[in-house]
Amino acid sequence: MNELVGTVRDVSLPSGAPDVAELSVALERTASWLRRALRNPEWNAVALSTLDELARGAPRRVTELAALERTSQPGMTGILARLEAAGLVRRDPDPTDGRATLITVTEAGREHLAVRHDERARFLSDRIQTLSDDDRRALLGATRALAALADPEEEVVS
Repeated sequence: MNELVGTVRDVSLPSGAPDVAELSVALERTASWLRRALRNPEWNAVALSTLDELARGAPRRVTELAALERTSQPGMTGILARLEAAGLVRRDPDPTDGRATLITVTEAGREHLAVRHDERARFLSDRIQTLSDDDRRALLGATRALAALADPEEEVVS
């Protein structure tokens, strides 16, 4: 992992930062590797992330989803139109504002995600088996911490 440090720019970081810098690089490389290895020919990363967010949470307005995914509202509208045409999401009137709609994942959307998550778990299981026992234990032991790190309730929008 020490070879990753050389790729991090020398910036003023708090105590313990070299470890955080290494973690940052490792997480970015891992996320990129997963996206490439499990590329979905049908949907881009923003569409899949949006669908996953809708499945984990409450229905959302287009503007909320655009802000969450850091894309434009017209771009998100297009993504949602394609997801809706595929039957993966639906639009419902917002009960608090008759001019707005709420986007909800459908059962077909949940099934699509379940299949994708199963494929990813099988892929990762095979790859994790190639690691040393210590690395495998460390990686699997970090599951809860990684989930907490990625908790959307804790996201900081800057």
